[in-house]
Amino acid sequence: MKTISVKLCLFLLFIVSIVSGEVCIRYDYSSNCTSYPITDFYIGLQVSQPDNMITRDFDMTTSLGWMFVLNESYDLGPSVLFSAYNSPDGWHSQFGIRGNLRYHIDSDFHLDLSPGLILMDSPFPDGFAGYTVEFSVGWRDWVGIATRLDFVDTFESDHDQVLQIALRFGSYGGMGLTSVGIIGGGIAYMVSRID
Repeated sequence: MKTISVKLCLFLLFIVSIVSGEVCIRYDYSSNCTSYPITDFYIGLQVSQPDNMITRDFDMTTSLGWMFVLNESYDLGPSVLFSAYNSPDGWHSQFGIRGNLRYHIDSDFHLDLSPGLILMDSPFPDGFAGYTVEFSVGWRDWVGIATRLDFVDTFESDHDQVLQIALRFGSYGGMGLTSVGIIGGGIAYMVSRID
């Protein structure tokens, strides 16, 4: 069942990604953009204490994708998620895919809802690792606050819930910080593979 869900989500993301439009470097509410990139970077802290062993002292997340303007209020698009987080036993990394729905409250503020799949979590290297959903509010695609809830696998063949809150940087700030996230995430992944 998990394999079917992953394939279905990948297929839907592929269909959305082939839609063409007038490309902008970043979204501008007053322009005629029909599509634009997502270049978000998050710095997050865990706000819940899970029942099992999942603890994240500090989390850096990069979200890269593409948004398509549906109308003046809504945008929709796919993205990939890469997260590097520190836990008591060291650095770990996650990789996933998400769908993103953006609602423009006005020309300055927007709300985002981003559900997705965690395809890999380095402490649990057996493939599919769980689910994620994020809700955020942003200002002009520059800065915002995000809340993310992950349902991740544990060694007991169960799921644990990790709730975190993050400072979110979009547009140019996110592009710059994304390079830091990719480097940090790459290092975290390599360190997690060293036994």
